[in-house]
Amino acid sequence: MLFRTAIAVTMASAAMAFSSTPANGSSRTALSMGLKVGDAFPKDALKKWGVSGKTSVVYFYGADDAPSCKKENSLFDAKVGDFKKAGAAIVGVRNGAGAKDAVAVSQKLVIDEADAVRSEIGIKKDLFGLLGGRETYVINKKGDVEFVYNDQFKPEDHVKKSLSYVEANMSKKSTASGFDLAAIFAKK
Repeated sequence: MLFRTAIAVTMASAAMAFSSTPANGSSRTALSMGLKVGDAFPKDALKKWGVSGKTSVVYFYGADDAPSCKKENSLFDAKVGDFKKAGAAIVGVRNGAGAKDAVAVSQKLVIDEADAVRSEIGIKKDLFGLLGGRETYVINKKGDVEFVYNDQFKPEDHVKKSLSYVEANMSKKSTASGFDLAAIFAKK
């Protein structure tokens, strides 16, 4: 009994040490060393992925066929319309080893050759180097990071939290001039 209690306390302490939510609303784990809110996202990557100058959600994941990665891709796919309505494009990024030929999703999926962008921005592997880091960024039209979320074991939260942030913050910025361009050009 004492042994089980000691293991449970150790596991709970480790879980708390790896997860935190800063005041700015981003959530990062101790394992993540990626970009912070206010940092510039690599402009070459945004241009290559077709989202330069656009509000975008860029999410990094491990492999197309891993269960949690499939779940994350599927959840982003289900919310593509909501992200578009809020004015954001979505790009999923995985490494070449994790890419499979046929992934049926609406959002753009790209390959980060040799993990070049991951390395440039400092996304470290999780779980003792066994899993590619799962990190999501909301990037404004200037290419600056506005929101960061990192949690290897909650792929659904990457979608929920980034969509919530985009809807609450980014769509307001596009209507700050007093004109709602989405409403003006909406198909009736």
